[in-house]
Amino acid sequence: MIVFSMLNNESVNPPNSSLTELLNLYNSGNLLGSESLCRNLLEKFPDSPIVWNVLGVVLQGQGKADDALVAYEDSTRKSPEYAEAYHNSGILLNALGRPEEAVEKFKKVIELNPEDSDTRNNIGVLLQGLNKNEEALMHLQKAIALNPQSNSAYFNCANSLKAIGKNEEALESYNQAVRLNPSFMKAFINRGNLLENMERYEDAKRSYTRAIEIDREYAMAYANRGAIEKKLGNYSRAAIDFIKAIELDPWRPESSDRDNNFKFRLYINLGDIQMHAGEYDKALKSYDFATQIEPENSDVLAFKGNAIAGLGRLAEGLKLRQQAFGFLCFDISAGVSIIHE
Repeated sequence: MIVFSMLNNESVNPPNSSLTELLNLYNSGNLLGSESLCRNLLEKFPDSPIVWNVLGVVLQGQGKADDALVAYEDSTRKSPEYAEAYHNSGILLNALGRPEEAVEKFKKVIELNPEDSDTRNNIGVLLQGLNKNEEALMHLQKAIALNPQSNSAYFNCANSLKAIGKNEEALESYNQAVRLNPSFMKAFINRGNLLENMERYEDAKRSYTRAIEIDREYAMAYANRGAIEKKLGNYSRAAIDFIKAIELDPWRPESSDRDNNFKFRLYINLGDIQMHAGEYDKALKSYDFATQIEPENSDVLAFKGNAIAGLGRLAEGLKLRQQAFGFLCFDISAGVSIIHE
């Protein structure tokens, strides 16, 4: 969230009436008018950190990121203790893919406001993305201490604990996140993933089921539950979940690499189950979709060869298996789950 303060210092800032006019203009969605008013006010109050900060917000809203960063810098230069401008600069830097710089801006905010739990939470999330989970935990645990009702802080803390292998502590943090917010779907997804890693499959299944109850249109929850059912040997239930996941979110050629990886494993899992059931024609279709996603994957060629052989086309199936450098055995009990970040 972008913020700007209405606190006034009459020596350098416009009167509150002018700031209120500016706020109302901005809230109306008139960004060009807001920019014009900001620049008019800066002619009279060139040292106003508030107006420089608002100008940054307005420019950011217009997609003028570089100019917005300059305005935020001008705001903090005019008043090095103006936390809102550091906050807004950090938000923008992160959006621009510059998380290290964003962290430094947010750290400046907590230097000025040590009790700011939301900013500590933000720092923790950015540090997770930089694979600095130990440092992230320090900020996230402080965020929890400052605001024990923050379900997002518990969720983020659990993610870091899981990343460094502290599974029991991570589980307790996920549990607290969902206690505080029983509709926290992402927490149930990640909790299920953790329980799966701990080989507590029935508990993991219950967590994924709860995620589905919260959002019945979320394909990943069905895919993850299907992977658990597969590991438990409940192949028909697994197939139902995999098919539902595909129906909700079918593969598209323009999908991202992350989404492609998810869909590839989903089609492979479904094909494996269909092979196990002797549904070779359905398995071949599933493997065909997987091949569209990863055309050069030799494992899929071997799987397709097996399906084709199962259909009685032995020579064709053998040729594909040879093309894939030999038959590849696979474990029908293996499943793949996706973690939500």
